[in-house]
Amino acid sequence: MNVSLLMLLPGFQLLLVIGVGAKKQEAAGSPEDPSTRLLGLWRLHVRDTLLKAKGSGPHAMTGGDKQQLLYCRVGIGYHLQILPSGSVGGVHKPTQHCWLKVFAMKQGVVGIIGVKSGLYLCLSAEGLAYAAEKFSDDCLLKENLEENHYNTYSSLSHPDFYLALSHKGALRRGNSVGRHQSCTHFIPRRTG
Repeated sequence: MNVSLLMLLPGFQLLLVIGVGAKKQEAAGSPEDPSTRLLGLWRLHVRDTLLKAKGSGPHAMTGGDKQQLLYCRVGIGYHLQILPSGSVGGVHKPTQHCWLKVFAMKQGVVGIIGVKSGLYLCLSAEGLAYAAEKFSDDCLLKENLEENHYNTYSSLSHPDFYLALSHKGALRRGNSVGRHQSCTHFIPRRTG
């Protein structure tokens, strides 16, 4: 049996266990329908499992997901990086930790993973960006194309929190900035 399929088995088992529990809740007269939430979490689990099975190298994802740099136009200009330690920030000259993959979860909603670190970019309830091993609701980002052709990334879970860098490349609190500020404007850069 394919190794990738074996790694998905726990996700299928989880789906069955939770699905049976949901059916029991419905039979008990619970008005809450967890099927939509369950399907979303299952998709996240499958995506995460496939990414881990293929490794975190340059070919961790296939299809339309391409390696890119996210350049922020604030100050002298910084490239977003995700370090293996879990810290997120900006550097002027791109390093191996600046290569990212932006993948679509649904229309207008993306996830971002560091190619080298294998960590997901997330925005916390406090408004700060951080990196995590597991994909969660904090990792769902709304990608908006602004009038100046730059993208802004805001938290789906925490409305009006934006990914932002300071004039020195450090993180800024996402709840203290707005979408029209240059510190929140990123443009994808690809090579080749």
